[in-house]
Amino acid sequence: MGDGTVIDVVIPARNEAATVVANVAAARGCRFSRQVVVVDDGSSDDTAERAGAAGARVLRRHGPSGSKALAMAAGVAATDAQAILFVDADCTGLTADHLDDICKPFVEGRATMSIGMFDYGRFWNPVVLRCPPLSGERIVPRWVFEAVPPDKLAGYTIEIRLNEVVCERRLTTSVRTMAGVQHRTKRDKLGARDGFLQTWSMYKALFSQMRPVGDIRWRTYWFYLRGLTIEE
Repeated sequence: MGDGTVIDVVIPARNEAATVVANVAAARGCRFSRQVVVVDDGSSDDTAERAGAAGARVLRRHGPSGSKALAMAAGVAATDAQAILFVDADCTGLTADHLDDICKPFVEGRATMSIGMFDYGRFWNPVVLRCPPLSGERIVPRWVFEAVPPDKLAGYTIEIRLNEVVCERRLTTSVRTMAGVQHRTKRDKLGARDGFLQTWSMYKALFSQMRPVGDIRWRTYWFYLRGLTIEE
């Protein structure tokens, strides 16, 4: 893509007051980013106020809340950047260096999409890096996000829709482990029972996108593996 590509950071956030400040700081410190846009998706806490105080441009999404995909779309629509670095507001341990490392393969023209994966330890990381990527920490050209049909902008399934756009065009993806990075789980946020139910609902929605129930082909994953580079 070259060093002249304008990259903005978009952070969808709903009730993430506990972690949003640290993640805005990491995004602002990324040497490739021009600005950080936090999209408050109907928070009932002071997520928006904390994000603004941390230096982010804050948007409040109107309409039904709780859709990560629509919050991301609002952030993309609010910027004219040629590429978008998406960051989740609930990450823990995320630094500007992690985001720099995610951006480098994209900026250097080695990958159309570059993704950072959570750190699950020495045993699991090699496995996770080869699984279909569901991480929210990724950079893509603007056109990749805009290629997702509007009727497919639904909740947490946005990650596999972005994967589909890149993989079905036989384009390249770079992945790396973000050392020391995790996130606040739904169990952390909602408690054991409600967190489990929300997590189950999320994965049910993800798998429902695949054939024969959904419209995403299983061989899309094969295209992903063919274009995959694992970064050290």
